[in-house]
Amino acid sequence: MPREHMQSMKVVLILCSSFFAFGTFWSDWSFDYYFLWADLSEHPNAIARATQYYINQADAPDIIKYIPFANLMIAAVGFAAGLANMTDGNILFDGASLVLMLFALSTYATSVKPAIKNIGETEVVSELALNLKNIAAAHCIMTLAITGIIGLQVAHYYLNKRADQAELAEAVAASKKVETKKSK
Repeated sequence: MPREHMQSMKVVLILCSSFFAFGTFWSDWSFDYYFLWADLSEHPNAIARATQYYINQADAPDIIKYIPFANLMIAAVGFAAGLANMTDGNILFDGASLVLMLFALSTYATSVKPAIKNIGETEVVSELALNLKNIAAAHCIMTLAITGIIGLQVAHYYLNKRADQAELAEAVAASKKVETKKSK
């Protein structure tokens, strides 16, 4: 029973962290959309609006910049709880989820962070557009990685529940068999 609760809590921590990240990217979507899916020539204010948005993000108070780290720590606790269990399923599902999380973090560190810094330092429209396209593409990639994490965690949870139910049914059947032998 404690193992089952630990697995449930692990999944809750990882899913909460993932959905918080989704919310963060959702707020950026209203700016990123134009750089991935629309014709920029039809939306002349898109570059100026997105530039202002990301400059404001770069100038945000430090406390706001550190909130994503708290979110990462919640996910890290979830992954640690899963990997501490050391079952094959945990190593595979949580290990793959951890790789996806590291991939998303490296994408953020190598694409989003430098692009936001460059946006604050340039006023050349073509360079701004390129940096904004890089941010939008990185957000799309990170969202796909987070979706993979969610899929892996939900699948692992479902498979664990199914295995627990099969184990319980087997134990009930074995106890019934013992009771019938005793009554004969």
